[in-house]
Amino acid sequence: MNFSQAFKYPFQNFAKVMSIVLVLTIAFAVFIAMILNSYDWSPLLAELYDFDAAESYAGANQPFGGTTVVGIVGLLLVAIVSGFWLSGYSIEVIRSVTRDEEWMPGVEFARNVKDGALLFVSSIAYWLLFILLIIVLSIAYGVLGRISVFGALAVLVSVALLVYSICVLGWAYFVGMARFALEGDYRASWQISRNIRVARSNWRKGLTLLLYMIALSIVYGIVREIVAGVFGGIMGANLLAGVTASIIIYYLFNLMQHFSTQVLITQYAAEIGMRSDHYDPEKDKGKFDFTQE
Repeated sequence: MNFSQAFKYPFQNFAKVMSIVLVLTIAFAVFIAMILNSYDWSPLLAELYDFDAAESYAGANQPFGGTTVVGIVGLLLVAIVSGFWLSGYSIEVIRSVTRDEEWMPGVEFARNVKDGALLFVSSIAYWLLFILLIIVLSIAYGVLGRISVFGALAVLVSVALLVYSICVLGWAYFVGMARFALEGDYRASWQISRNIRVARSNWRKGLTLLLYMIALSIVYGIVREIVAGVFGGIMGANLLAGVTASIIIYYLFNLMQHFSTQVLITQYAAEIGMRSDHYDPEKDKGKFDFTQE
């Protein structure tokens, strides 16, 4: 895997990443403004921050108005739809990186949202497996923990199995995501047992992926703090400007880290020998061909 290529990718596409951040920020800001400006939140703030109100608030027992309801519903819709869109767009990013394209793909909003929703549904199955595993390990720990000689051993075994299972399920999800992208069939992400087998048999490359992802998180965290410190110092005199800059910087670098991670997932898929023989070349400019190194 190529760490520098993954890190460089969103910087090469900085204008597009920034445009996504600004669109999302504006969408959230519009509905948040509707919520804040259409209802008297003073009683709630007084209760949360535990200070005595100097006066009684007329809006304390008033129901939400239509604008407030629209703002709340709109905010939820933006959060859900943007999450689906980002997941679906990530599928297109994987396809684009596979073709060795340096530029991020164009946005196909409806298709991206649909793909993201399908990917989200498949992720629920992985989470349910993880929860089931926790329940089984908890029961096993409860039984073994009652036997003093097995107490410490039960803790070690439970922790080791939990960490291993988290890693395998995570890698299996990435395998399913990559197969979805490369085969053009969302059902590939649902073939959980097959994806788990692939992840387990390639655990060394999965471990490399994990370490690279941790490194990305550290590097982006450092860069984000440096940039936030610089802009915070420049705009610190204006509270609104400072808060706005902080929000934009936070989302910008988290989104850049996300796209760098998609590049790593694409490289991981290539290194474990994933190939596609079914994706329609008319839809994606040719079939993909991966050979294991």
